[in-house]
Amino acid sequence: MKMGMAGSRRGLLAASAAAFALPVRAQPGWPTRPVRLVVAFAAGGPADLVARIVAARLEPALGQPVVVENRAGAGGQIGTEYVARAQPDGQTLLFTSSAAHGVGPALNPNQPYDAVRDFTHVGLVASGPVALLVAANAPFRTLADFVAAGRATGRPVPFGSGGNGSLGHLTGELAARSLGLPMQHVPYRGSAPAQADLLAGTIAAVSDNLSAHAELVRTGSLRALAVASRARLPNFPDVPTYAEQGHPDLVAAAWFGVCGPAGLPAPVVERLNGALRTILSESAMRERLLGLGLQAEGGSSAAEYASFVAGEVARWREVVRVAGVTAG
Repeated sequence: MKMGMAGSRRGLLAASAAAFALPVRAQPGWPTRPVRLVVAFAAGGPADLVARIVAARLEPALGQPVVVENRAGAGGQIGTEYVARAQPDGQTLLFTSSAAHGVGPALNPNQPYDAVRDFTHVGLVASGPVALLVAANAPFRTLADFVAAGRATGRPVPFGSGGNGSLGHLTGELAARSLGLPMQHVPYRGSAPAQADLLAGTIAAVSDNLSAHAELVRTGSLRALAVASRARLPNFPDVPTYAEQGHPDLVAAAWFGVCGPAGLPAPVVERLNGALRTILSESAMRERLLGLGLQAEGGSSAAEYASFVAGEVARWREVVRVAGVTAG
């Protein structure tokens, strides 16, 4: 976009003012007023639900109300950009996810913010791995059975996910390559319609967050052939990992974390990270998240979490490139 002479003068004046402005700092004794925790997705969704659980426990730790504010739209871009442009004083934070700070940047390189540079990444909260699921009445009981049956058809195996470019979709693409099995992605508008078609026999499998289908796995309507975690899940001990079935690189999980605008003062970051680590070590919190099909995290420092986010963006960008996945 070209800028006129008047715009250029305004830009120079703004730059000069910024050069002499004092850096933003958290007030002594932060926080001294309520903290906003922005969720870039609609109320009632997984991100919103976990954010409210965490916010309730952060309040006594910080000594101030932590108010969850939903700013949904554009696949999470609206709320995420809002926080990226906020003052880095610790009063406005973002409850983010793998959708906004992992897969999203990989699919949309022209987002109005940089997922790494424009944020201060504070801490990882929880994660929920992706699983490959089939109907309980399917003729295959193991991943090896599924691969053998798929190859025998001589056609790509149709698998569903919660949407084009979703974590389930991309993990399914990874699985197809690792398994040496041609698979055809069938995108749905969410996990529920994909699940319905799986139960109806319209598609052979679903690659999606296990938490979205946990109840039907527990009741026996669905069977999880493999979960993309490093070890078996304590709440699903009978579900084998991809790794133990010969595919160690198939590790993928939806995750949630807390971040703020770039430039958050170090004392704010340290206090927030410490509060999160304490909260997520509590057995009651871990059990509550486990009931949602999620594993409590919280063991990483802010620097480790920032490195994790950068790695996720780079990893999924490569998957998108190799698989030829496009947004939309």
